Amino acid sequence: MEVRNLLDFLNNVKSLYVPDYVTCNAELVNFLDKVSLDEQFTQRIDAGLIYVHERSLGSYTLVDGLNRLISLSLLLHAICECYKKTSSRNDKAIKIIRKKYLFNGTKTKLKLPEMYQDIYSKIINGERLSGKEKRSPMFVLLHSLWTQIKEYKLHASEIFKMLQKINVVVVDVENIEIRDLYYSLNNQNRELNQLILVEDYLKNLNAADFWTELKSIYKDSEKDIISFFKDFFLSKFNYRTFDKNKLYEYFVNYFETMHKYLSADDIMKKMVHSAVLYSNMLNVNIDNENIKKAMIRLKMLNCEDTYAYLLSIYDDYASGTISESTFVEILETIEDYLKKRQVTQNNVTFNELIQYLNAFITYK
Repeated sequence: MEVRNLLDFLNNVKSLYVPDYVTCNAELVNFLDKVSLDEQFTQRIDAGLIYVHERSLGSYTLVDGLNRLISLSLLLHAICECYKKTSSRNDKAIKIIRKKYLFNGTKTKLKLPEMYQDIYSKIINGERLSGKEKRSPMFVLLHSLWTQIKEYKLHASEIFKMLQKINVVVVDVENIEIRDLYYSLNNQNRELNQLILVEDYLKNLNAADFWTELKSIYKDSEKDIISFFKDFFLSKFNYRTFDKNKLYEYFVNYFETMHKYLSADDIMKKMVHSAVLYSNMLNVNIDNENIKKAMIRLKMLNCEDTYAYLLSIYDDYASGTISESTFVEILETIEDYLKKRQVTQNNVTFNELIQYLNAFITYK
């Protein structure tokens, strides 16, 4: 852990690799705003902690700090754009800035996730952007920086004097799972892509093929995949509520508990099996006509809050633990409950009904 000038830090690294699960959002930093109150540039500015993991000499994985480094890079690019072709001296300085801070050879120093890299590379290389790309947070910040530099007639030397006052604490993490560190640092203050976190976790376990298979069941529909996991974990953990922003946490908790008894492949095979059943249930893709008709009637009664229980019972039926007649009788009991709930203030909660149904299954 050491205090570093943010500009010097960017100068001294060759490459910063950003994992796929790291997000770049609207919380980019306008460093010109940060230093504007200190006209004499006397105050040092604390820009917080940046977490990195050294991959090789001069090459790092960036765990946390992406928004600040993108913001700094955009400011440096804005300087280059504002002063290009103004003098031979400025053109020489621009080449030095790009070589020291923005590029490692012909490639950008920042290696972003695919969804961000394309627009970032276009901006830094001065390529034409589409209308949609110009609405991105990166271009919005860049345009703001251009405007400020021109309106306030800021010279590059002044801006670099400002930047020399911006410090960060660089933490090089060792023997720590960087994905879990990123999750713990960011899950409270931003909406993370939980599914990409899960995918990265499974890649490390060499179980990514099963994840691809699971996603294909829902045609990569994020909404349906999250819906499956919601009801899957509600049934496995007996949760009363589900927070989609903790899906990764639930997944790791379940997986590592099961991993004590089963291999990663066996866990995923069972999960994929449940995902198929859930998809069949959602789409009423069921061969048995009696069960299919009963399920259709349930769906017409807005039965979404029963899906977690239905998934566990459907799994029992598919594995032969309960008979067709028992399964149909359970569906009809739930149907009767839902009908009464629609027209009366039903005093029996669904959780109480579950207790009755479980007792009924045991008796059967």
